[in-house]
Amino acid sequence: MGFPSVCYCVILPQPLILVLQLLDFLRHAVLLCLSSLGLAAPPAADDHPAYAPPPDLWAVAESAAPSSSLSLATGPAPAPAAIKARLPAVRYADLRSRRCAAGAAAASTCCAVCLGALEARHRVRELGNCAHAFHKACIDKWVDKGQATCPLCRALLLPTDADAGKLPTFSF
Repeated sequence: MGFPSVCYCVILPQPLILVLQLLDFLRHAVLLCLSSLGLAAPPAADDHPAYAPPPDLWAVAESAAPSSSLSLATGPAPAPAAIKARLPAVRYADLRSRRCAAGAAAASTCCAVCLGALEARHRVRELGNCAHAFHKACIDKWVDKGQATCPLCRALLLPTDADAGKLPTFSF
């Protein structure tokens, strides 16, 4: 038997596709206007992505100053910019030599976010609680997506106020 070698898909001309997309956009715009005036029921969020409310990743109160603590039980997580400011970027070679001088275990040579090798010339961020290291760009994207824990072990990115005096454990 086998599969037929003929393609059964319908090929529409590009101008026709653009006209259909424009009509769809106009329909959604009219529905949103009518629903905002109270003349029509609001459309379901499943109907179109434009109807879904935007996600509030950080939900930080505007009046509250950024906290140095990342305790989820006592308050909201700090903004991504605050997390990045407390996790300085260093060259991987400097981080490795500092760990060797401290007598800690050897650092991992792989970034767990992108699975790329950590080379001596790369800029990395060492996390505050678990001391895992990741490429600066990788962990910045992770934080920008609203994550407040280590991608590898799920420890909080920053130490809490109670843990501020403790040294991080080097586990790999």
